[in-house]
Amino acid sequence: KTYDQSPDSLLAIENEKIEYRWKFKLDSAFQSSASFTHIHQIKAVGGPEESMPLITLTTRKGNPDKLQLRYADTLVQSTIHQADLSPFKGEWVGVEETILYGEVGTGEYTILITSITGGDTLFYYSNNSLRTWKTNASFLRPKWGVYRSLNDSVNLRDESVLFADFSIKEL
Repeated sequence: KTYDQSPDSLLAIENEKIEYRWKFKLDSAFQSSASFTHIHQIKAVGGPEESMPLITLTTRKGNPDKLQLRYADTLVQSTIHQADLSPFKGEWVGVEETILYGEVGTGEYTILITSITGGDTLFYYSNNSLRTWKTNASFLRPKWGVYRSLNDSVNLRDESVLFADFSIKEL
């Protein structure tokens, strides 16, 4: 994750457009929690809304398991896009996420996830009128990893997600 000691070029400020790129691979037997299993978030530092991530990419146990894009303009988060998780298991995928950080009417968000081997689009969402800033935030920052609820621990196993080729670029 980036944090307050990171170079300014890695910290998003209002009215700035940032492109995040990375690759990840879930194990072929990856098990999600019925509550949540986050693998990526965009979070604010500072302000009254910093406890709720702006963007969350999470996997969720279900029938079938899902990859969900979660969004919170303030303190309430909802799923704005989802797809079947099975094409992501055991495969390297590439992610391109572009955010124009801004208030209502000026913020933009796009995410594209493609298969590395075949180039197929597995997940796509775009919105050019989304609030992508948090009230009185000092900056917004990305983080990657496995963050999950242990409420359903009997159905979980130790997991790791492979990550590679991180890139953060101001556009």
